[in-house]
Parts: sequence; C-alpha cells; structure tokens
Amino acid sequence: MNSTAQEIRAVFEQYDHMMLTAHVSPDGDAIGSILGLYGWLAGQGKKVIAVIDDDIDDKFLFLPHADQICHPDAVHVDPSWLTVVLDATDLGRIGRVAGLIPGKVLNIDHHISNAHFADWEYVLPSYAATGEILTALFQEWQAHIDPAMADSLYMAIATDCGFFKFSNTTGHTLRMAAQLVDAGARPNIISEHLEAQPLVKLRALSEVLRHIELFGDNTVAGLAFSPELLKYTGEHTGTYIDYIRTIQGVDVAFTVKYVREAETRVSLRSKTVDVNAIAGVFGGGGHVRAAGCTIARPLQDAKNMVVKEILKAL
Repeated sequence: MNSTAQEIRAVFEQYDHMMLTAHVSPDGDAIGSILGLYGWLAGQGKKVIAVIDDDIDDKFLFLPHADQICHPDAVHVDPSWLTVVLDATDLGRIGRVAGLIPGKVLNIDHHISNAHFADWEYVLPSYAATGEILTALFQEWQAHIDPAMADSLYMAIATDCGFFKFSNTTGHTLRMAAQLVDAGARPNIISEHLEAQPLVKLRALSEVLRHIELFGDNTVAGLAFSPELLKYTGEHTGTYIDYIRTIQGVDVAFTVKYVREAETRVSLRSKTVDVNAIAGVFGGGGHVRAAGCTIARPLQDAKNMVVKEILKAL
C-alpha cells in the first residue's frame, strides 16, 4: 500500500545514510531518477551511495554525479542504511545489489507490474516515469530543485515517454517537464548528449538493421542480438528497438539479447498489445506498451518463445 508523500519525506528525514539503486540495463529514467534524488539528498547533508549492477552508457556521463555510480563490489553498508529502489518492480530487477541490502527498503516506481516488495512504497503507474514522480514529490515538499537535479529529472521523464511522443505522455507529464525547465533543465543540451553517436555506432546501425525479422503478417518486428552482432553494437542495445517499432504496419517490436548461454534479456514495445502481460508469462513486466523480462534459455529458444506469445496476443 502506498505511503503518502509526507510519509515518504519523513522516511528520508529518519535516515542519515542511504543507498540508491535501480534496475539492471539502466535507461534514462533509472539513471536520471537516481541522480536527481542523489543531488537532493546530498544537499540535505545525507551520506548517499548510488549503485547499479551494470555498466552505465557513456551518453549519460555528462550529468553531474553520474561518475559516482558504483558497482556492487565497491559498496559496503550496514543496517543503519536505508535502501531506495528506484524504477524497479522487485528485488530481482536490481541484480547483485539485492544481496547488499542490510535493512529497510523504500521503493519509488511507476510500473504497473510492481510486486509491492518494500517496507515503504510510492508506486504511481499513471505517471510516465519515476522521474515524474520524484519531481511531483519535490514540488509537494516545496523542495529546491537545482539545475543539475533539473537536468537529471528532465532526462528521466523525456526518455521514458519518447520525448513526449508516447501514449503515456499526459498533461501532468508535460507540466512536470515544464517545471524542470523553469528550474534550469536544458532540453537542447540533454538531447544533444543523448543523440550524439560515435561513427562506429552509426556503422553498427547499418549492420543491426540487416538483422530485423518480421512475423505475423509483418505486424511483429524483432531483433536478436547474438554474440556476433554484439561485437558491432557493444552491450548497450536499448535504443535499437526504437528503430524497429517505427516500421509501418508493426504493432509489436521486440529485441532479444544474448547474456550468456542460457540467459536472454527481452525488451517489448507495442502500439495496441499489452506487452506487460506477455513479459509476465516469463516472470517480467513493466507497462502495457513497454515491458521486459529475462528468460533462462538460449537466445534462439527465447526468441521463439517470445514470438509465440506475441502471436497468441495479437
């Protein structure tokens, strides 16, 4: 059951030491939410550690404090620390960080598939991003948002609603973004950093696009990131699904990514189909139009399983 905004504020006031984390394969909302909250807590004199069980894409490193995000191996905490899990539905989504948690947990999230696992939670599935939730909380608390926080939170919101193009964009989403611009967020600078790509990645795109597959009378498009294809792209493959979801006539887009021989990560996007339900078949989740999961099967098997469930849903 959700705590109130003021109860969440009281939890933050209760603790002096906090560990912030988010899901593996961190996207703009995960990174921006961590950095926005990190900036506010540090400004309150709290001791804060940010940790993610994954590498951070270079495109996010322009944000203040991004270089402070640690791997789990570098972190040591005790039961006096509060763990704040941002933009994640359950402890399984935060990887090895779950093994570090020594005490109480606060979860701030916007996914409809949230497992309600924390001691305190603030889960609002009607919001487009966890960054939108944090911005609204700061407003309700009349907390100061400095320009660095504003950049991080604006990026969190904008990336999770496709820069205000996706169906999860609401009037509230736009109002929160506007408030962040007024607080010093720089939409042009943020866009320039996120869109900038080295030549090697542009060349990789041509190779990636050759591997698009169509299914279900061309209403489903997929990409399989095999070890061979990952040699071109590197590990950060999250943006490629945005290319295949724009193919004319495609309702559901998906990617499957090799992690190891019997582990495959899946991302799903759709225009009308409930992909949260599809991800749920494999123990994952997210949103109705954007979801993901991890399947403990080899890449080709996982792809076949995902395609089968998508076709059943169409």
